[in-house]
Amino acid sequence: MKKLITLIFLAIFPFTCGFMNIAHRGDNEQGKYAEHSFAAYDRAVCAQVDYLELDLQESADHVLVVSHDNNLSRVFGVDQSIEENTFKKLTNYRNQSGESIHSLEEVFQRYQNNPQVKFMLEPKGNGEDAKRIVKLVNKYHLQKRVLFESFSDSALSKLARLAPEIPRTQLAGSYKAIGRSQDFAASFYTSDAANYLRDKNKKYMLWGVNSSKQMYKFLNPDKGVTGLLTDFPIRLAKILQENNYFRIHYQSIIFPTEKLAANLKLKNGNQVQADQVKLVNNQLWYHVQPNMWVSEKNLFHHESSAPRAQVGLVKVDKATPVWTDLSFKKSAGKTLRAHSHWNYFAIAKYHGKRVYNLGGNQWIK
Repeated sequence: MKKLITLIFLAIFPFTCGFMNIAHRGDNEQGKYAEHSFAAYDRAVCAQVDYLELDLQESADHVLVVSHDNNLSRVFGVDQSIEENTFKKLTNYRNQSGESIHSLEEVFQRYQNNPQVKFMLEPKGNGEDAKRIVKLVNKYHLQKRVLFESFSDSALSKLARLAPEIPRTQLAGSYKAIGRSQDFAASFYTSDAANYLRDKNKKYMLWGVNSSKQMYKFLNPDKGVTGLLTDFPIRLAKILQENNYFRIHYQSIIFPTEKLAANLKLKNGNQVQADQVKLVNNQLWYHVQPNMWVSEKNLFHHESSAPRAQVGLVKVDKATPVWTDLSFKKSAGKTLRAHSHWNYFAIAKYHGKRVYNLGGNQWIK
């Protein structure tokens, strides 16, 4: 009987504990769609993910923006520091989806009317912008739709003082020293961490889980994992649905129609207001007045040489200088030695040839 009860618990564990599908920078699919773009967010929202994961930076005029990097180089191809530029100037540049950088407030405004859309917010640094984040969360009454995350103990402590009712996730570090935080997230799995956190009634999440094989592995309830941060949240949503773990059962091809408030620019130059979005055959459709659905193919996309996120390893055959952006005019102040190997995180074209981003504002031809 005891064994039977255990098997039943393992079978229903993900459902009862609310296994979390967290869209890491949206449904960006590792570069197919620009990270932290509305295109990537809308796709994830259509899959009814549990959280949109947002990295936060602050502009020179104290506007909170969604960006993993503190520089626009890797995503927008220009060497512009976020903290040294006004938000207005930062919006002059376009990513591969044809969008400019977005403020956190714009993201909140787009999805505030849909109570199912929740946000996992990661302030960069040590929480210097904690007051502004909490003020914005309170302004849009999102206290029950937000989860904080940070690598910084200082940032988590500040957020705990300012908004103790909002759950917090410690990113990496020691799983035995997460203090008052409710959750722990890491890039790799250990059974010791899983057992310890389960005993303490803490959630255990993993980031960087992108392959179907990995997803199936960590959905196994005896692993003790309670959520995944993935670049492929639609892939995870389908797997959750197929295994009856997901709390929502939707059609396999047409994802549910979701509320939003979006200003869209059509290819003919007209501006339209959309109030709903859905995903059909992997393509976004927007509902606009009067009672029309417009495909994403009809939207204006800025043609540019913006970089495309992609990870890999590149070998340089000769001493190679590093530059700060795609203009290749400003030196980054270092040279890579011949016959060395380097990880890259984005690619772009320069005079018809492929160039590589080595992280931040570091580019090589």
